[in-house]
Amino acid sequence: MNTEMILIGLLIILIALLLVVLFVVLKQQKHEDHEELDRLQKQLLDFQLAISQSVRNDMNMLNENTAEKLNKMQQSLNQQVNVSFESTGKVFREVMNQIGKIDKTQEQLTLLSHDISSLHNILNDKKTRGIYGEVELYQILENAFGLDQTRYQKQYKLSNGHIVDAIIFGNDALGKIPVDSKFPLENFNRLMDPELVQAQKTTVYNMFKHDVKKHIDAIATKYLIKDETSEFAYMFIPAEAIFSYISSNMEEVITYSYQKHVYLVSPTTLMAYITAIKALYLGQQKNEKMQDIQMELNKLAVEFDRFTDRYQAVANDLQRTHKDMQQVLITANKIEKRFRQIEAVELEEVSETPNLPTM
Repeated sequence: MNTEMILIGLLIILIALLLVVLFVVLKQQKHEDHEELDRLQKQLLDFQLAISQSVRNDMNMLNENTAEKLNKMQQSLNQQVNVSFESTGKVFREVMNQIGKIDKTQEQLTLLSHDISSLHNILNDKKTRGIYGEVELYQILENAFGLDQTRYQKQYKLSNGHIVDAIIFGNDALGKIPVDSKFPLENFNRLMDPELVQAQKTTVYNMFKHDVKKHIDAIATKYLIKDETSEFAYMFIPAEAIFSYISSNMEEVITYSYQKHVYLVSPTTLMAYITAIKALYLGQQKNEKMQDIQMELNKLAVEFDRFTDRYQAVANDLQRTHKDMQQVLITANKIEKRFRQIEAVELEEVSETPNLPTM
């Protein structure tokens, strides 16, 4: 029993020693864990401080970069805005210039409308139309001969008392060539009227043909005098469109004029005839070069043949142009009538008080 007690005591002592050792070991381990924890906390604190410093540095750098970029963007934007303002100002100035030109063009169109109306009024009056033809004839003669009255003379009085618009003094073979201006316009305009019905065209055509033949007869009767004037005269038609229409569509009238020795001429063809007359006049002064002049005249005849062919083509174009011009004149007349109607309107101010609903 004592032995058991001793063993139990030894066991208790052993257990106590183990507990003491375990306590010491645990205490030592706890101390080490506490130190490790402090060390970890210190490392964590240092890492947190490093992260915070890095974030602050990155934020500062980001703020600097952002401010620099914003400044560059602001400068670029200001530059683009200035360029845009300059471009807009330039465009605006150009627009204002164009508006000024449009206003000027509008004024010119208004003046042109008045001019067309005035020309229309002039051509409608037979007397002023005659004066217009004479002025154009004299302008052509002046361009060809200048003011030399030994070559031509205006308002020349013949021995029978009649006064022709102009006389061209040719060489001895040609003599004095009468030139008289005629402007048969009324029936021609009616013939060119696009609204003219087909059934009436033949009648108007014959009336216009009668007008031209009447003028031819008058020139042949009044201004062709044997042994005083040349054997032929020129009937000057100041409108190319009328001349081209007669040449292209009235062969009977052309043949009749040849029979009466009255040649129809326009501003263009009259100048060509005058050129030939001047060449003949020059030839008379230089008889020693007659052969050379004859050769030149032959060449001139070839050129006249070419001129005739080309003139026929131009005459057809002029005829079409005249039709288009008639359309323009018709439109101008309508516009003029509209303006007259607008000017004749009397505006009245009417004041009306609306009926308000009763409460």
